[in-house]
Amino acid sequence: MSWLAKLWAALRAWFGHQFQNLAPRPVSVPPLPPAAPEATLYRIAHAEEEPDDLAPMVVYAIGEGVHLWHVTMLCPCGCGARMQLNALPDTAPCWTLSARNGVPTLRPSVWRKVGCRSHFILRDGRIKWC
Repeated sequence: MSWLAKLWAALRAWFGHQFQNLAPRPVSVPPLPPAAPEATLYRIAHAEEEPDDLAPMVVYAIGEGVHLWHVTMLCPCGCGARMQLNALPDTAPCWTLSARNGVPTLRPSVWRKVGCRSHFILRDGRIKWC
C-alpha cells in the first residue's frame, strides 16, 4: 500500500493545488426530522343510510346486513369531496371492501377523474398514493 501513497504524493506534487480540492472534506448533513407519529388508521362504520355529515378517516359501508350497496368516504387528499363508490357486483365499476380487525381495505384503487384527481389505494387502513 505504500506504493499507492508514493504515487499519490507524486501526483499531488506534479499537479500542485489542483488536487487540494479533491481531498475529502467532512460533509455537514442536516439532522433528520423527528419521525412522524404513526398515521391514524381508517376505520369502518356500517350504516343503512348514508349520513349527512361524514367524518374524516372513516369509511362508511352502506347497506343492510351482509348486502353492501356502496362505500362512502371523504377524499383523503383533504379537498373535502364526498366519494361514493359502487359495491354492487352486477354493475361497473365496482369496489370491494374488506376488513381485518376492523381495519378496511378497498380494492381496486380509487382514481378521481374530476376535482382533485387523487389516485390512491386504501390498504390495511392506510392510504397509499399512486
